[in-house]
Parts: sequence; C-alpha cells; structure tokens
Amino acid sequence: MRRYELRCRNFVRMAEHILPKTICRGKPRLTGVLALAALAAACVSLTGPVAFAQAVTRIDTVPAPSLAANLLGDPAWRQVSVYLPPSYATHQQRRYPVVYWLHGFASADRELISGIRQDLNIRLAMDSLLAAGAAREMIIVMPNARNAFEGSFYANSPVTGRWEDFIVRDLVSWVDRRFRTVRARSARGIAGSSMGGFGALRVALRNPDTFSAVYAMSPCCLDSEVFFERSWLAAWRGAAAVKTLEDFQRAPFRSQLVIARSAFYSPDTARPPLYVAFPVELDGDSLRLVPAVAALWREDPMALIPRSAPALRRLAIALDAGAQDGFPDIPRNVRTVDSLLTALGIAHEAEIYQGGHVDKVRERIVTKVLPFFSRALSSP
Repeated sequence: MRRYELRCRNFVRMAEHILPKTICRGKPRLTGVLALAALAAACVSLTGPVAFAQAVTRIDTVPAPSLAANLLGDPAWRQVSVYLPPSYATHQQRRYPVVYWLHGFASADRELISGIRQDLNIRLAMDSLLAAGAAREMIIVMPNARNAFEGSFYANSPVTGRWEDFIVRDLVSWVDRRFRTVRARSARGIAGSSMGGFGALRVALRNPDTFSAVYAMSPCCLDSEVFFERSWLAAWRGAAAVKTLEDFQRAPFRSQLVIARSAFYSPDTARPPLYVAFPVELDGDSLRLVPAVAALWREDPMALIPRSAPALRRLAIALDAGAQDGFPDIPRNVRTVDSLLTALGIAHEAEIYQGGHVDKVRERIVTKVLPFFSRALSSP
C-alpha cells in the first residue's frame, strides 16, 4: 500500500504541474485533461490530501423560517455542509461564486462528502481539479433537505414547508451573510442529482433572478404522467396502506416517493396525518385517475418549460442521464427536455451517457458538473 501511495501522490503532483499547461494549449485536449484530473481525484481520495489540498468542509446550522409552519413537525432549521476553497482562509478580501447542491430522495447533505457516491469527497475532488487547472475556486453549499417524508422535491407545500423559499431566500441570504460570496445571480449556480436534479431545474427556471446556471443530473419525475401508469400500481397500493407516519417509515421506497410528491402537488390539509390527496385510486389491478387531482400533478417541469422561455434564456443549462437508468422515464425525459429547449432556441447542454442512476455520479461531478460551473459563473 505504501508503494501505491507514493506512486499515486507522484501522479497527482504530475497532474498539478502538467495539466494547467496542457489546458492552455487548446480545447481539443480538454477531455483528456478532465479524465486525468478525475484519476488524480481518485488517487487523492485513496491516499489522503497532498500538499496543495488546503480547502475545508464545515457543517453549520441554518435558520429556516420558510419551514416553520410545516404540518409534519420538522424543525425550522437545517444542517448545511459548506466547502470552502483553498485560498478562502488566506485571501481575506477575495469573494467567490457559489454552487448550491441539492441531494436526492432519502439522502442528505453529506452525500458528496461521506463517500457513498463512489468514494467521492467533494473537497479532495475539487482540490484535485484546481491543482490541474480544470476548475476555478468556488464555494459549494450542500443543505440537508431530508424531512419526515424523506424529501420535499424542493417545492413549497403547506405539508412539508416552503422548501423552494428556503433555498432561494433563507439559504442564499444566510450564505451571503456568512461567507465572502459574490452577491450576484451571475455568480450563483444550482445543481443536484435525481430528486435534486428535479429541484435544481425547477427552482432555477422559477428563480432566474437568483441563479444564473443549473446542472440537473439524472433529474427524476419531470413528467408526472409516468406515475399514472400501471407500472406504478404497487407503489400506489403501498401508499394507500400508509395510515401513520410510522407506517410511512416502513413503506417501500416508491410508495414513499409518491406520498412525498403528493405533499407538494396535491396537499390536503383536511386529511391528517399525511395531509395529501392521491391523483389515482386503486381499481382492482388497475389505476383510475382522479381528474381534479391529476390536473395538479400535470403542473410539472415538462409543462413549465414551454411557458418559461424568457427565464430559461437567462440561464446556462446542462442536464444528463444514464441510458441504463433503472427509472427509464429519466433518460426519456432528458431527451424530451433537450428537444423542447432546442425548439425554443435556448442554448443548453444535454447528454445521455452509458450508465445507471447513480453509478457515474462521481465521474460526472468531477468531469462535467464542476467544470460547467467554472465556465458559467462569474468571478469578481
């Protein structure tokens, strides 16, 4: 292991010195550069930080007045993990652009730090990209959005709380007060994976005065029609069996998912303890639509995009999905969004790559997401 560590550290140092020069020689070499940077990041995660890794990741608590009136009893504060770049401690007058990362369903703020995504540690990965000249220094903010329903989809609801307002108002204002940020939309980006990809895209297109760039990784649930299909019968059957919050914790993943979506698409404050109405009813081995409720669900991102062209034109946009995603509607919907944006004449990046729902998260963040925001966000 010692011999491997020495070789790996030598490789990272080689990347530190060679890659910045290689990048300067032109764009055609960028793919190889980022691949080498990703390997350097992998080495760092295995061997620990080397000399140039001076960044820190800290955990704070954020007041969340937008969540105060939620009906689930979740607290009006949130834990947040914050990555601060290497120069933050030493360059006291410098300000930095910010990327807000929204995690997936049943996950938490530490998903980019704890190693659950192919041993990804955002601090070490980012430091490696910086050393390679493949990214610029940024602050990365990762709020914990896990709630009693395992996720809010980052939308406002009387049931789960006003989560969109928490991100756009409470969190952004707290970060701008607490850290040396560039306090302008041009220096703010938002990204996420799965539920976080859904939330990032929806929040960005509804709040272009706050964010200027969005990257949606494997964004789930963009088109609600899939939830009305017979393939989701078992999920709805499981959801119908949930009568208490304790039942919810024992429910299957997909049943939890449709209950959480019901909390913001079709909340019903007269139906405790879940406070939701479902868009479908069980009819033997079939699903029967409840038209009035289903109409609320159809106000999804796929419906919002054609009506949001002015806002979308203000954003730098990227989205992706794995061709082998276990939720087949995700790559299908990314292709549809790609076509919609193209038809609207809106500049964007879209990619369907070979992979599943989460198996390429680390690789995509290192080689795609962080370089995207390095290009898209402004600096002072």
